[in-house]
Amino acid sequence: MKKNIFRLFTAVAALTITMVFSSCKEEPVKPEENGTEISFENPRYMDAADGNIYITSYYPMGVARFDIAKNTFTGFCKLGQFHPEGIAAVDGKLYIASSNISDENFNYSYDNKLYIVDIATFTLLDSVTIGVNPQIVKKLDNNHIVFNTWGDYSTDFGGTYIMNTDNKEIVDLQQALTKFDVYNGNIYGYATTYNADYTTSTSIYKIDGNSHSVSQILNDFSATDGVYGININSHNGDIVILTDGNYTATGDVYVYTSAGAQRMGAQSAGNLPSKAVAIDGDNLLVLNEGGWGHNNSSISRVDVATSNCTPDYFAQVNGRSLGDVAQDIIIVGSKAYATVTFSNSLEVIDPTNGKSTRIATEK
Repeated sequence: MKKNIFRLFTAVAALTITMVFSSCKEEPVKPEENGTEISFENPRYMDAADGNIYITSYYPMGVARFDIAKNTFTGFCKLGQFHPEGIAAVDGKLYIASSNISDENFNYSYDNKLYIVDIATFTLLDSVTIGVNPQIVKKLDNNHIVFNTWGDYSTDFGGTYIMNTDNKEIVDLQQALTKFDVYNGNIYGYATTYNADYTTSTSIYKIDGNSHSVSQILNDFSATDGVYGININSHNGDIVILTDGNYTATGDVYVYTSAGAQRMGAQSAGNLPSKAVAIDGDNLLVLNEGGWGHNNSSISRVDVATSNCTPDYFAQVNGRSLGDVAQDIIIVGSKAYATVTFSNSLEVIDPTNGKSTRIATEK
């Protein structure tokens, strides 16, 4: 069934779809209890621009538009048979990574495209051929984006690239990053190496967005589990490292200053902490992905100044679970927004008290 088909980590069927159809349009919104008439499944990644949040989704494959002021969905842009992942809004356009493509029977092959949608008209403008299996897209500055690819996990193990949005020229940074964040013109990310003895080792890097020079940082970082996320506190440049708990226990949160000094040692969060966003210089919300099908996604709250983490913060405040497979979290203005993929929901959260309103994306 389609709800059981998502992120692929193995080689897939050889079918190749050579044509992408797009249909991006305004759709009337009829008031309902959940505030939306527009329906889609499996919300993924988000970015914000001009008072709206744009959310990629798998079914139908495309991008939803959520009006922050109206607190409702106001449009959906269908984007053919490819699976959109990361998204970045830059200078009036959306840049969307496509990890794979499929036919109506869910036969898959890896995609290698970055698709470009015009925000004003909500139409697909163009696509750019890039590396295999692109994932994360971030704005670097007003005319550059950064994206990474994960490859086919066999002969291609991915890379990290900068694209000039004016002329679409692409620079290979010569350093594959599993996940990354962008702050003050620099790229912070990590790369995990899988060794012959089945152990792993992780290195953390800073890449200068202008000179493209690569330097290894946080060389003293060590953990008994693997790194699962990295984010930068937008208020002070702190580096937040999230670990995976070896997929059997709760993961941890570490915080370092921008100069590389440890500010907070390991604090236990939830199941698979995957992304941290900053409320201010001392307080973070950590999105815990949770296990597929276990309905155990959560949001933790971290006070870095006191080295304190409340792992089940969202459930304590709201009296309910976040849902099944939390995917992304962003803070825009006075609210935080979290997508929960298999619960087909967008959570609108007040960061000051953790209270949330669940908005269904599927009727």
